[in-house]
Amino acid sequence: MNSTEVIHLPRNMPNRKVVSQAVATDYTFIKKLIWAYFLLLLFEGALRKWFLPGLSQGLLIIRDPIVIWIYFLAYQKNILHLENKYIKNLLLFTLVFGFISFFFAGTHWATVGYGIRTNLLHFPLLFIMGKVLNQKDVIIFGKAIMILALPMTFVVAEQFQADRDDIINVGAGGTGFQLETSGGKVRASGTFSFVSGIVFFYCFTIAFVIHGFISQDLYKKFYPYLGAGATLLAMVTAGSRAVIADCLQVVGCFGFLAYYKPSEFGRITASIFGISGVAIFLYSQLDLFKEGIEFLSLRFEEAANVEGNPIEAYFNRYVELIMVPYHNLKFELIGNGLGSATRAGAVFGGYSWSENSWRRAFMEGGFFFGSAFILWRLWITKDLLKSCIQSLKQNNYLPIFLFGATGPILLFGILGQPTNLGFAAFGGGLCLASIKTKKGNS
Repeated sequence: MNSTEVIHLPRNMPNRKVVSQAVATDYTFIKKLIWAYFLLLLFEGALRKWFLPGLSQGLLIIRDPIVIWIYFLAYQKNILHLENKYIKNLLLFTLVFGFISFFFAGTHWATVGYGIRTNLLHFPLLFIMGKVLNQKDVIIFGKAIMILALPMTFVVAEQFQADRDDIINVGAGGTGFQLETSGGKVRASGTFSFVSGIVFFYCFTIAFVIHGFISQDLYKKFYPYLGAGATLLAMVTAGSRAVIADCLQVVGCFGFLAYYKPSEFGRITASIFGISGVAIFLYSQLDLFKEGIEFLSLRFEEAANVEGNPIEAYFNRYVELIMVPYHNLKFELIGNGLGSATRAGAVFGGYSWSENSWRRAFMEGGFFFGSAFILWRLWITKDLLKSCIQSLKQNNYLPIFLFGATGPILLFGILGQPTNLGFAAFGGGLCLASIKTKKGNS
C-alpha cells in the first residue's frame, strides 16, 4: 500500500493487511524521531523564553531538521510517496507559487523560502505518522500527554499567580511579557511561546481523557482522572477563553458518537460523570481552583460587554475567521508573494502580516492562489473527518475526538506560527494513525 491510500484507510483496505505490513517493517528509529518532534513541539517555547533566549529566532525552526531526517528515512523505506494526492497537489501548488512570487512578484527570497517551509515542509509528516504508528503507539502518546498535562498545568498555575513582569511570564527571546487579560493577569502560555500552544495541547489532552473514560481497557484508571484534573485547573487559570472553547469542541464530538452509535450513550454518560467528579473534587479541595473560577467569571463578564454572551462570541469568532479575508478583497492575480504575510517572513521584505490564516492566503496569493490553498485545507480536513466517521462506525472512537482537536487547526490554524504548524502536522498524524485497527493494551 502506498501513502496515497492512507487517509482513506478504513474504506479502501482491510485493516489486518495494514497492521501486518506495519509489523513487517522496522520503523523504530523513525518513531524515536517522531517522539523528538513531539517533545520539541512542547518545549521549544521554554527554550526560547527561559533557557536559550539568545537563540530564539533560530529555534523557530528547531523541528525542521528532525522532520527532514524523518522524510529521508521514510523515503529509504519507501513510505514517502509523491503519488500521495494531498502531498502531490500541495507540492505542485507551493513550488509554482514560490517561483511566481520570486520571479514575478519580486518577493524577497528568504520570505519565499519561509513561505515554502510553512506551507509545505511539515505536512508530509501527517501521512508518515499515519503509516508508521499503530494504535498502541497512539495510546502511548496519549498516556504521555495526560501525564505531561500535570507539569504543564503547574507552570500555567504559576504563571496565573505571578506578576506580569515575573520571569515565568517572559516572552520569547527573554524580553517583554505575555498578553494581558482581565484582573491584572496574563494569558498563561505554559512551556509554549504563546497562549495558542496550551490551547492546542489541552485539546489533545481532553481527547485522550474522554477516550480513557470510554475505553478503560486501554488505560489504567489514573490516566483520564489525572488528565481531566490538569485540564480543568488549566482552564480556570489560563486566562484564555479559547482553552475552554476549543476543548468544548472536542467534547462536542460526542455528537458524532450519539448520532452514529446511539447504543453507546452509556459511554457518554460515564465520561461526563468522570469529568464532573474531578471538577467537584478540585472545587472542594483547591483554593486555587476557586480563585480561578472567580477570575474566569470576571473574564467572561468583561468579554460579554464587548462581544456578547459566550455562545455568540464563539460563533462570531468563526464567522470572522471565514469572512474577514473577503473584506476589501482585491482581485489580484497574485498578492505580495508566498510567505509575505507570515510574521517571520514579513521581516525580510517589510510586508504586512496577518493573524487571520485565510486572510494571509489572499494577501500572499491574491484570489487565485489564496483560494487554492484554502481549498486544499478544506479538502484534507473533510477527508480526514470522513475517515474518522468511518472508523467510528467500526467501533473505534478515538479518531473522532482527535479530529475535534486537529480539525480546527488544519482548517483555520495560523500556520506561519511554528507551534500551530507543529500541532496541525503532528495532531493530524496522530488522528490518522488512530484510525487503524485497535492494537495494544495498557
